[in-house]
Amino acid sequence: MRCTLDISESYGYHKEAGYEPFPALPIVIHREELRGSVRVKALLDTGFDGALIISRSLGAFIREAVKASDGLEELDAAGIAIPCDVYHINVRVKGKWFRVKALLPQLGDLGTIMGRRIINRLCVCLRGYEERLFLASA
Repeated sequence: MRCTLDISESYGYHKEAGYEPFPALPIVIHREELRGSVRVKALLDTGFDGALIISRSLGAFIREAVKASDGLEELDAAGIAIPCDVYHINVRVKGKWFRVKALLPQLGDLGTIMGRRIINRLCVCLRGYEERLFLASA
């Protein structure tokens, strides 16, 4: 079967010493208090049911601008409950804006991770053997 999608963007997998290459997309994060937007890469994780986990460094930047989080929630990471601060933010992926709940873990640093609440609203093709990620429109 031949793919009939129109590929609009292509990305190589992100490579980091000591880790397998992983699919990541550039995203833009915006919240009014930030007085602008922030561009970061987010790992795609189809096993994460939520929208976004933010890295410790991105979280520190957001905490400086936003005086109080929008709530608290626990993140279940392989049966371990990790307390998280919650921030409602706008995320742009491939020209589409999403209003999402971003989690900032209070322990450790998981990096910036995009979950299925966003991924399921995109048309993504992962070609792991090529270490390529494609965004398409139907």
